[in-house]
Amino acid sequence: MPGTAKCPTCTTPRPRPSAAAQGYGPEHEHRFRTGVLAKHPTCVCDDTEHGHTAPCGQASVHADHWPLSKRELRARDLDEHHPAYGRGVCHSCHSKSTAKEQPGGWNSDVPDY
Repeated sequence: MPGTAKCPTCTTPRPRPSAAAQGYGPEHEHRFRTGVLAKHPTCVCDDTEHGHTAPCGQASVHADHWPLSKRELRARDLDEHHPAYGRGVCHSCHSKSTAKEQPGGWNSDVPDY
């Protein structure tokens, strides 16, 4: 395919399950997200490479699975919806952490849905 390093198979969008099918349904919303944001109302990200002091301190808007990813929690047969496995982070820190820890495109592996 001109202008890209990807083959036609890799540039073709693949069907993606719904958010609920990926584990982001009502239980995630009510147990995990609510619990994490109550525990961490301000961003607890301490990665100063994001351009802030440690911790960031902005208002938390995302419940981030941390220190283990959702996939790692499932692999260890742990409750991925338990607030103990999350931290509250602002949008900017969540985006930067996700880009660093779960790169997309040709560099990503196929997720287990």
